[in-house]
Amino acid sequence: MTIGTAIDADFGELAGVIATFEKRGKQLGRMMPAVADALKSAVDDVYEAEGPGWPGLAESTLEQRRGTSSMLLQDSGVMAASTMTRYGSTYAEAWAHVGYAKYHASGTEFMPQRNPFDLGPFEADVLADVAELLVEEMVK
Repeated sequence: MTIGTAIDADFGELAGVIATFEKRGKQLGRMMPAVADALKSAVDDVYEAEGPGWPGLAESTLEQRRGTSSMLLQDSGVMAASTMTRYGSTYAEAWAHVGYAKYHASGTEFMPQRNPFDLGPFEADVLADVAELLVEEMVK
């Protein structure tokens, strides 16, 4: 069993378009690996930017790390490297395979929320990439 936090692509508004393509014999399921990769790339961008609006490290944490890296959620590289993709014929997602990701995503009493799956300003780029994939599939 894998525990983690995931971000799912919601294609509610595109359902009609997808249904039309399916009726035409197009198999949009083959696009889902690319959609999942786009989601993972956006999550990687969030890590690189240290989130949209993530609070900085506490002074006590900075003091402990003096002389080493202080990149949010990236020092050991484990959490950032835990982002995986999963997809099927009708869905695509990026998710973290480390159990403690859920605590960063929601925050705790002692740790502020730093959710790498909240794409913030990177969401528009993912939607543009998915729209481009749909257009490319449509003209095939």
